[in-house]
Amino acid sequence: MSIHTISRRGLLGGAAAASAIGRVHAGQETDAFTTPGSGKRSGTAQPWFGKAGLGLMICWGPCSLAGVEIGWGMFRDVGGANGVWPVEKYNALFDRFNPSNYDPDPWLAAAAKAGFKYTVFLTRHHDGYALWPSQYGVYSTRTKMGGRDLIKPFVEATRRHGLKVGFYYSPGDWNFAPAGWPHHGFPLRDPEFKYRRPERTMGIPRYSDMPIPEMQRYFDQLYAHVKGQIGELLTRYGKIDLLWLDGYDWPIGIDHHPADLETHIRKLQPGIVLNDRNMIWDKGRHSGDFSTEWENRNPPRRPEGAWEQCEAVCGGWSWKGENAACKSAAYLISRLVRNRAWGGNYLPSFGPRPDGTMSAAYYAICEQMAAWMKAGAPSVFNAGAGPYPEHVDVPATIRGRVLYLHFLAGESRKAMLTGLGKPVSARLLRTLAPVPFKVDGNRVAVELPAGADPAIDEVVEVTLPAERR
Repeated sequence: MSIHTISRRGLLGGAAAASAIGRVHAGQETDAFTTPGSGKRSGTAQPWFGKAGLGLMICWGPCSLAGVEIGWGMFRDVGGANGVWPVEKYNALFDRFNPSNYDPDPWLAAAAKAGFKYTVFLTRHHDGYALWPSQYGVYSTRTKMGGRDLIKPFVEATRRHGLKVGFYYSPGDWNFAPAGWPHHGFPLRDPEFKYRRPERTMGIPRYSDMPIPEMQRYFDQLYAHVKGQIGELLTRYGKIDLLWLDGYDWPIGIDHHPADLETHIRKLQPGIVLNDRNMIWDKGRHSGDFSTEWENRNPPRRPEGAWEQCEAVCGGWSWKGENAACKSAAYLISRLVRNRAWGGNYLPSFGPRPDGTMSAAYYAICEQMAAWMKAGAPSVFNAGAGPYPEHVDVPATIRGRVLYLHFLAGESRKAMLTGLGKPVSARLLRTLAPVPFKVDGNRVAVELPAGADPAIDEVVEVTLPAERR
């Protein structure tokens, strides 16, 4: 995951949130956004992934104690004034992190009711702190928390509530400092740990000017560490359904052994779903089973193949304080609907408090989503991408002959179907009340009846004819 600045204007109210979905959020900046994607994948996602639709990302760690962004809070020049810079201040949080009220069961109970189908739990971010007692590396609960395992309770709660188990793991580690390395920020060359600095536009290299063959020897030490930790994650907790890697911030020319790592992963968990970030960032994405290219932004057209959009919900990926502004439930449902209309999944991220509890905002969002799901769930789960915008001008999903038209809050109350034939019937999914439609040649107009008020998303279920003319 990359650092970003989220524009909140127009996203906090239900109707305003929904109407803002189609636009790219202003102010976002991340190297990941400029990395080229690819429709070519090295594997094929398991069938459950394409049907699941909605995943829950949980980003947590010592950073929550200071309310700074996970990993990125190490840098002096990312995210404004940074009270935990220099890096030693950030790393000092590792000694204090020991959540006293950690119980993920209520998180997952609320998530299951809200319609979430799988999880992506952050096990280690770019700061190198592992949330389990790893035998590899300096920073983990083995060395900092007396061997306490924060992953096992999450996995058990996830399974208890019927969700798929997924792990986030960053193979990059900005705290990795092997003997002989000249700087703190590995493998950046700047000893003051600046990430976005003017010198980059002046041609001064971002990475150490060490020759690639020499740097490769350092990388291979990191790779042994990464392979060992991934082995622990994939053998200690039973069946793992998904692994969400997050790339290496290393220069082009480094061999990051992608085939070896993917073979290792699939040998340990043969049915696992793997994302596309087993990669050096500047080289692009050509691995895994699904694309994560549309992080914190909306695709301008239907992406190829299996894909997922991840997005920070409450001011950042991790905990940003009690008063952090969160996107509304209306926004999350709107984003889910639009992604499903193009065959994609949605992965919003929430951050627990330092003590291991979730905010009231999280539970409120889940409760509002659960209310919508009571009627709306069939229109987004186990439903495929609809003929949008080619044959219908509102987001649409489909299952067999049943077409679901999504009338999002603040948007048009009318839909035009073209070339799909005369419907057999149309009805509100929420009440099952009939919805009238008008046929004009190969065009069919559907309008929400009076009283149907899409505070979030009003769904019209249209049964198409067996033979379309």
